[in-house]
Amino acid sequence: PATCMITPPLYYLYRYRTSIKTRLKEIESNISLVKVVRNKNANLNVNRVTCMELDPSFLSANSDWNMISLGTYLSQLEPASSSSSETKNKSGFNHLFLRKELEIVIGEFLLKTLGTTYGAAFLPMLGATSVAASIAGLSNKLSKFLAKCILSKDDDDAATDDTFDPLNLDLSLMELVSFVNLHQKAVTPDNGSVPSPLEYLSRGENAAGDLAYDLGDGQFPNTFHLEKDFDKYITMMENRILEKEGKYDPDDRSFPPSTPINERLLPGLHIGKGDLKCTHTKREGIEHRLLCVLLNKLCHNYYKLSCDEPMEDCFKVVCNGKECVFPEELIQGLEDTGHTVQVCPRVIISNFGMQFCVKEEDGSFTTIPTSVFLRTGIERSSDSKPAYFAAPHGGMDVNISGPLIGKGTNRPAWLQFYVSIGGLTCFHPDEDQDAPWAAKTSLADIYSREDAVRAIRMCAIVSITFNRIATEFNLPFGGYGILGMCNDSSTLIDFALRGQTNSYPLLSTGRYLNHIVSYLIKYKKELSSSGKSVVESGSKVVEPVINDILCLIKSTSQLPSDLHISPATLIGMSSRYEKSYGGSIFESTADAKSILREMADTAREYLE
Repeated sequence: PATCMITPPLYYLYRYRTSIKTRLKEIESNISLVKVVRNKNANLNVNRVTCMELDPSFLSANSDWNMISLGTYLSQLEPASSSSSETKNKSGFNHLFLRKELEIVIGEFLLKTLGTTYGAAFLPMLGATSVAASIAGLSNKLSKFLAKCILSKDDDDAATDDTFDPLNLDLSLMELVSFVNLHQKAVTPDNGSVPSPLEYLSRGENAAGDLAYDLGDGQFPNTFHLEKDFDKYITMMENRILEKEGKYDPDDRSFPPSTPINERLLPGLHIGKGDLKCTHTKREGIEHRLLCVLLNKLCHNYYKLSCDEPMEDCFKVVCNGKECVFPEELIQGLEDTGHTVQVCPRVIISNFGMQFCVKEEDGSFTTIPTSVFLRTGIERSSDSKPAYFAAPHGGMDVNISGPLIGKGTNRPAWLQFYVSIGGLTCFHPDEDQDAPWAAKTSLADIYSREDAVRAIRMCAIVSITFNRIATEFNLPFGGYGILGMCNDSSTLIDFALRGQTNSYPLLSTGRYLNHIVSYLIKYKKELSSSGKSVVESGSKVVEPVINDILCLIKSTSQLPSDLHISPATLIGMSSRYEKSYGGSIFESTADAKSILREMADTAREYLE
């Protein structure tokens, strides 16, 4: 009887177990299809990423470089399967699993790449309350797009004519800056014991951690003898790096190894610079950092001057036997000792750290140039096609070469002044990847010696002004994105010197432009009313500073804005766009130039 009782359950358990095994085999078979391979012989025009397609003239001029567009890479991807019919029969399953896996991979990648810096500054503008939520929404959109690209060859339902731009945020400049300002109002950073921007400026840098030249412990000398101490401190830093990292090659120009994103879903795709070389060696980069530290500490002396602190307490650099108290004095001292100094504003295309490359079978890398694209706010009248721009990075370039600084045979020392998302408006080292898509565009001729000296002095004034506002208003990221972007800080100086600018885009908002003017006026009054320190420094120092402050007040008040382009301002904006993007790396940039020229010509016809 007992046997009779248990026989039916065992029978059904057996059938259920057999069914489970069959289903598991089916799932395993389906999951195996969600592996992606790269077919370099595939139709390369299937999945164009409109904003990321490389301009044919750029490709032709740089045919000896290994690079492809993001769309070309995506067109080479296809599911790994034994037959196309098998893949087609399971396309729905493939699309669901592939999209979900890609969503997780992309979300993790974006959070690591953007989350703590650019993500915290900008991604909340996408409408979510947190960086993680914003990235989740963005990765969802990207995963749908990538899954469609990979499966489109075997999926009749996958459209290929409505490809959207995955890194085009589809926001205008006005929307971008409005969201950034709203985010600033809603989120006040809790800096705790973190030094303020002004405190970091007194140390000369803020992004080197325990490898900073000045750790704030009083060990860095208050008087730095350039000829005696420069190589000494370079060697000391080399030893500190060797001790911390376990290896150091002063002549190395390589970048950190690129890392695969997900070899099963995005075969060969890596984040990093592949086998590209840096414009400068590791030792030259250390030299650039030290020179920036010296210049930034000298910039801070202008703040001490406004606070009427004794001049003997100021940081000094002894160059060619002369004490330099301010940054322009150090630049003049370098020129007096046989150095060549070139100063002018320059700009490059930025990718916000999202540098992609593809590892080939032979171990070499093919680069995928990328950027982040936004709307200019201008659309062509005939078909409403929008003009986009690739996010730039710009600043006031300072190139130095001579017997002590920039003495390498490769390139001069590269420094650049700008407001950084790292939280400080100051001079920064400016070495970069040595590649044509990272080439700089000059926005003005090299300044004369007199204008170069004035430009360096104005850099110090802007540095004090921006860092004071960021400190006193407790602005996130030192005011980056609120006081303006990187090129806004240097454009104020170029406009003050030349009465015009070729920079695009200009994003300073009215609210903080007024604060900048107010703080410049406040700074002028402080210098005019200071007592002992001004007497000690002499009128030869103070009068030029006050004159330059007045020029900066005028330039800040008259600076063009690209947040709201009217037909009257479109003409100048079109010209600045053309000069800022001298060579079109992407097709969308060439298209935008054409659209803006057409719209500007129409405006001229009726307004000039």
